Amino acid sequence: MVNKAFEIVNKKVEAVLSEQGFTRQNVSGSDSKELATLYTSESAAYSIIYNKEKKHMIMRACSMTPDGPDNEWKTMGTWMFDPATDSEREAESIGNDFAESVSVTKFVQKTKQQRKKKKSGEDGNGDPVFFSKRLISVFPELKDEIREEEDGYEQFRAVTFTRASIVPKVLELMNSGDTDRIDKLSDILSAQYSYGDIDTRPLITIVILNSITDESQKEAIRKEMSEELQKAWSAAEKYRGKKVKPAKKKKQTFMQKMMAQSIENQKAYSEGRI
Repeated sequence: MVNKAFEIVNKKVEAVLSEQGFTRQNVSGSDSKELATLYTSESAAYSIIYNKEKKHMIMRACSMTPDGPDNEWKTMGTWMFDPATDSEREAESIGNDFAESVSVTKFVQKTKQQRKKKKSGEDGNGDPVFFSKRLISVFPELKDEIREEEDGYEQFRAVTFTRASIVPKVLELMNSGDTDRIDKLSDILSAQYSYGDIDTRPLITIVILNSITDESQKEAIRKEMSEELQKAWSAAEKYRGKKVKPAKKKKQTFMQKMMAQSIENQKAYSEGRI
């Protein structure tokens, strides 16, 4: 299924890139844990990679040199694809998203956004926008809502968007008792918490998971959850409805900084500042 899904994604992308003068080149992944393809032109290169271990489908871009790609790859998009639960339908969606991202107009827009938003050394893979887009595989209707948010505001309103668009869908799913989709959501939340940035992690624990109050529903989503996220959620539950003064910056550990920022985001939302 992985090979078939990978080819479905590539056919979508190749159809767009071939019109721009790119040539597909089959390459081997860095090891047996990867599938990879490369598309090149005189000035740019694109690569699609499937990481079998992380179950991630990744689209990257870089510039070309006379000797080949300069290997300063910039990630344009990443989707989770689990062959155990996903099908050709999900592969088609990934392919459509990647194909759209490499269209001439879309690429120019994304490049400008990346230059504006990203700090040196960051690739944006753990930010709230990235996180929200990963949830499209569970809630397809989010795709249009995310686009409207990005088009309508200069900066993605992470907390506001999560509360208004994501939380209601999560609660509806929990009420439905759809075990397969709940397990898939739990897997995504666990993966995104693992490498999410300081803005994304509190979205997962304080905003999304703390919105689930029914004990049976908590157990339903917790059973497939990573140990790391289970512990973080347990810690976050202690702060539900409470106002906590952040610790002094000079004494903060990484986790303390994350929790202080989480609380500040929650406070800002409740006061209407976000």
